[in-house]
Amino acid sequence: MKSKVNSSMNKIYTLAALLVHHFFWAPESNAQQNNDGLLPEANRDFQFDYTDLLPVKFESFAAAAEWADVVAVAQVINVDYEQTREINAKGQAFLNVHVPYKGTKKNELLIVSSKGFEPHTCYYPDRIGEGERFLVFLKKSINEGEYHGFNPYCQLQVLLTETGEYALRYPLTLDFEIDADLIKTISFNDPNARIDATEWTGISREQHQNDFGSVLSEDEDMFQKYYYLTYTQGILIYQIRKLLKLSPIARISSKQM
Repeated sequence: MKSKVNSSMNKIYTLAALLVHHFFWAPESNAQQNNDGLLPEANRDFQFDYTDLLPVKFESFAAAAEWADVVAVAQVINVDYEQTREINAKGQAFLNVHVPYKGTKKNELLIVSSKGFEPHTCYYPDRIGEGERFLVFLKKSINEGEYHGFNPYCQLQVLLTETGEYALRYPLTLDFEIDADLIKTISFNDPNARIDATEWTGISREQHQNDFGSVLSEDEDMFQKYYYLTYTQGILIYQIRKLLKLSPIARISSKQM
């Protein structure tokens, strides 16, 4: 009986030692990538690359795609920003690739580092619900898996339509014009297509409708009236894929190996 107790105790001590080794001696990475449902966070001890990526003017989506190391539709899964007076100052955003076009693959984690207060600095909105989706054009940093971008090309909003397709929200703030035939009136089935504008002024709501083609709707309860703005225009993502003009990557077959 005593030997069985000693054997059990030895197993417990061994397990405890392994856990201590895992949590205190495991090599650090620039981001914690867990499979237990936890969101990734930046490792504050890691030397992130905060190079300021200055804006570039493009004459087309094809030019932007040629410039970028990574082009993809990606979803924000977390942000980790340091703030100064409640304004983002520096940090990381973590994006999960949904549709890879160049330099990445599906479900790859992209870490986008940003620093500064300039209008072109690429800060992503905090995750609410599933997180927003964006068409991103990014450049590699000196660290593997880390990237830089600049507004607006680091985060062109992508919304889900009622038929389950991705569409690039329109209008966009770009350096070039888009063929009007590609722009469609779309019914979106995406929580990010509807903005709560209750706290906005009437002038601000009207300005948004003029700038973005949004539609105003109202709701109310016994305490308050609520105002919402819903996007109504977009370009289906398969049309954008054509505009990227990316050359297909040849795959190696078993006969070539």
